[in-house]
Amino acid sequence: MRELDGLSISSVTVAEQLSRRLISMIEDGELKAGDKLPNERALAESAEVSRTTVREALRDLELRGLITRTRGRGTVVRAVRRPDLHAGMLGSMETSHRVLREVMDLRAVVEPPMAERAADRALDSELPGLLHRVEQAEEELARPDPSVPLLFQLDMAFHSEIAKLTHNPMLTRLLNVTHDWMTPSEAGLHLPDEKLRTAVEAHRRIYEAIRRHDADEARRLMAEHLEEVAAHLDLQR
Repeated sequence: MRELDGLSISSVTVAEQLSRRLISMIEDGELKAGDKLPNERALAESAEVSRTTVREALRDLELRGLITRTRGRGTVVRAVRRPDLHAGMLGSMETSHRVLREVMDLRAVVEPPMAERAADRALDSELPGLLHRVEQAEEELARPDPSVPLLFQLDMAFHSEIAKLTHNPMLTRLLNVTHDWMTPSEAGLHLPDEKLRTAVEAHRRIYEAIRRHDADEARRLMAEHLEEVAAHLDLQR
């Protein structure tokens, strides 16, 4: 069994940080197809996190199709790599923005009904996780010099939480795929403070609609939010 070095995690989004680190190790070839990961206890000790955090991170990798988990065999890396955004397809910034607009178009189709389903299906006991994402972003935005990369991660985490509330793993996996195409550095985006604030405020309203189980309002607010984001991306062409 291999030892996974360099997994020390220190962030408010612990499971996501662990998930991203493992994804990076897979993409960089540190973890190869067929490699067996350590068990949950060993991973938790190596990363200095809880076993619950490890389970959440591994669940994310499983939904992305990067690992398989079977009783008796443990967790094994699959022969899957995400598309390389820096080669071939994105030969120029113009192409990068074209891809982002296409991704936003896909999100506009998928995420409003996803928010509607989340409002219908979410259990009250599941809502604190979504609220936590909203509050994390609000706290970061209130800082004198908020971190745009962290706010971006929290934005993606908020939308992923909504996908989980649908209780449909395929929706969660689809959303994770779209998120793989969106990073601030690859998009070349420079988000002004007012746009960051608008997005965080929209997340609060969407959360409140889901908390009230107001499916129609959740769908409307999500569509409005994504339309605003897409409009901003067009301004960056």
